[in-house]
Amino acid sequence: MKDSMEFIYKCPVCGQKPVKVNKSLVCPQNHSFDFSGDGYVNLLPANQKNSKNPGDGTLMVESRKLFLEKGFYDPLSNQINNIAANLLNAAVENSTGRDGGDSNRSRRFCILDVGCGVGFYSGKLYEALAIAGPEGRAEIYGIDISKPAIQKAAKNYPGINFCVGSSFHLPYLDESFDFIFSIFSPFENKEMLRVLKPGGRILVVRPGENHLKELAEIIYGKSGLRGKAPELADITGVSLVEESRLKYEIHLGSNEDIMNLVAMTPYYWHLNADNKTALAGLSELTASMDFQISLFSKNSL
Repeated sequence: MKDSMEFIYKCPVCGQKPVKVNKSLVCPQNHSFDFSGDGYVNLLPANQKNSKNPGDGTLMVESRKLFLEKGFYDPLSNQINNIAANLLNAAVENSTGRDGGDSNRSRRFCILDVGCGVGFYSGKLYEALAIAGPEGRAEIYGIDISKPAIQKAAKNYPGINFCVGSSFHLPYLDESFDFIFSIFSPFENKEMLRVLKPGGRILVVRPGENHLKELAEIIYGKSGLRGKAPELADITGVSLVEESRLKYEIHLGSNEDIMNLVAMTPYYWHLNADNKTALAGLSELTASMDFQISLFSKNSL
């Protein structure tokens, strides 16, 4: 656990700033949250759970990890990394220009992955930023409501600050982050803006209209997943910086890959006996990848 972490997190019970006491975060009201052996902290109180074990279960978590590690989503990851690296470099240059040559060494560029799942995108970003510039310029945080997902993320990517928590009640202090990104994950607009610094950026990725259309046709008989406008578009206090579309195809050469893909998507919850039979008989599949990528800026006061 980094010494700076107590300045980012806030107590999810009373909202006050905790301090580090041994291997725990403890707030002035004595609400205490222990760090696991893998380094993550659980900041999800019982009254923020919508079920006993919210979020993705063990099957979906393992399927997502296996599928993502094969590189099928690397083009999306690379685009996220490029955007983050450009923002970080611009922040460093601005800091140097204002305050002199050494000020950028102590300024942290804080990044939050909302709905981080197994930490795939956070992990790729961590590696990319370490290659792009001096280590320690950026600090990455990841949050997900799924405990199995965070357990796996923290074990695989020890350099990132992961916590179990709700994206609708972010357990971070106001104006803590320079850059926030959300990949296919729900969030609460006002909470995102609350924890973002003035002038900070939010990157939202949503499925385009043709995303995984081949799976939808097998399961529903027609394309099912549809892209929608990012939720921030109509919120006061942000401006759209840029939008882009990323499209490509992937070829799955085994039934294992196909079933792992299905298990990590919402389609999994809608399978019937006929769908399962059809999918079990597939040995290969070419699937369309289609992403809507929107970058927003929080307006300065």
